[in-house]
Amino acid sequence: MALRYATTFELPCGWTGAMLHLEGVDHEAEVLVNGVSLARHRGAWDPCEVFVPRSVLCLGLEAEGTSLHKLEVAVTDSSHARTILSGKQERKDKEGAIFYANMSGLWKSTWIEHAGETRLGDFFLTARASGDLSATVDVSGRSETHFVVLRLAHEDGGGLELRAPVLDGQAVLAGRMADVLAWSPATPNLYFGTLTLLDSKGRIVDEIETYAGFRDFVMQDGYYRLNGEAFYLQGLLNQAIYPDTLYTPTDKHTLTDFEHTLNQGFNGERRHQTTPRHRDLWLADKMGYWLSVEMPSARNLLDRADRAQALEEWRRIVRAYAWNHPSVFFLVPGNEDWGLLEHAHHEVNATHDDREEYQYELGELTEAIAPPGMPYAANDGWRCVTIRKNTHLQNRLDPNRLMFNIHEYAENAKVKAIYGRIPQWPEPGAWGKNPRHVFHPNGYTYDGRTPLVLSEVGGRALLNRPSKGVFAYGRIHREPETWAAELSDLIEIMGDMPVLRGGYVLTQTRDAGNDPEDETSMGEINGILDGHGLPKYAGDAVRLANQRARESWAKNI
Repeated sequence: MALRYATTFELPCGWTGAMLHLEGVDHEAEVLVNGVSLARHRGAWDPCEVFVPRSVLCLGLEAEGTSLHKLEVAVTDSSHARTILSGKQERKDKEGAIFYANMSGLWKSTWIEHAGETRLGDFFLTARASGDLSATVDVSGRSETHFVVLRLAHEDGGGLELRAPVLDGQAVLAGRMADVLAWSPATPNLYFGTLTLLDSKGRIVDEIETYAGFRDFVMQDGYYRLNGEAFYLQGLLNQAIYPDTLYTPTDKHTLTDFEHTLNQGFNGERRHQTTPRHRDLWLADKMGYWLSVEMPSARNLLDRADRAQALEEWRRIVRAYAWNHPSVFFLVPGNEDWGLLEHAHHEVNATHDDREEYQYELGELTEAIAPPGMPYAANDGWRCVTIRKNTHLQNRLDPNRLMFNIHEYAENAKVKAIYGRIPQWPEPGAWGKNPRHVFHPNGYTYDGRTPLVLSEVGGRALLNRPSKGVFAYGRIHREPETWAAELSDLIEIMGDMPVLRGGYVLTQTRDAGNDPEDETSMGEINGILDGHGLPKYAGDAVRLANQRARESWAKNI
């Protein structure tokens, strides 16, 4: 498929350069301004940023203090390619109940800002709950005698100013915020300010507004800990698929999802098989709402060249979305062996060794590029590598970062029978598989300490119309009260499980791929909201169940 976008835009004549942002374009793009090819980008899930130099802006048509410019974006995409990161897009017609329509071309926001040849680039900020702050700032252009200044302040008082010289295109800043007000879901404190590039005479060359939230989220002593205190993940799986915009969220979509999630007693979400917008993360930072960032999967990554391309795209996703946001708690580079899964929808002749090595590739890369200490799931779902192999500790992956996240869609009684019998602190090596799932590849066993998270669980369905063709993990409820009762019972069962020290992520926020106004619409119907974001249940049962689960979990700490 080939697409071509073309539009015109006006800029002030005095601009000496501009930065064009295409936050999402699927799949391969060439960007031209005023007929000049400026960049090529491959990959749907990370931003494409293009510098437009003065020489290209001079080709625009000037009139009355402004100049008119032409932007063209040429896109190619395949709706059948199985070796590219495609997430939940189907790769063939009617591929399966959990795969949906394809997207192509520009699917996230596009904007332009003033920027010169010498300018601020990406920056990577680490802000700890102790008040310690460090930042690495990339600077483009001739900047040998320049300085970078970071100023931050809180509306209730307190702030800092850091300054560092630019050396070899980079400035490294470090300091400490006195009497810091830490960020948490309960108190989402943010410090606002500016990042400024100054020349040798102190003149402003470039400046951006920014902010920081000071917090720690780590795996320690068998729990996840937020700012030193044990934290219970109570999330929803959010596939961010909408009847009106497909994979593109609007602010209304995001605010609706976040607000209803919090109102029902959950505290965040696992964003699944897509990447968020920058604005989604800003809203989460502001509202006190945690998210994960996930690599959308491919169907077949058996070829090493395809796998290398996927890993490079994951590098750029992490660089774009995992840093500088206190709301991002963990990363999910792998999901259910997708890319190397021996399943009819994946058609990959992969071996155990292929899947094992891929988890290590994902884990080692993620540890190298993610914010320091950020937890991650090398394979969210099943057959998870651990730090124990053949009764010995392996040291390829950091035991303080490698998560143990399991997917479980059994009925409530079965969930209780499987997990409820496991002690809070299992003996290392004593638990590795059960008749339903192989939790670990051959030779690997649970270390007994890593916090277990049921990161996909439930999938309880509610639909008050004919259900032909829809997808559900079990019974389809017709009455909101019976649906809420089953869901609430599951939540309280999980709260009572001693081994479930990490928490749970229920499937899901909205119905996915289902339009409630279309009786022929299929898709998944296990959301707490329908496809348009309307609550399916108006009572308090789910919220109270989450509260009781949190209280039960806290008693075991």
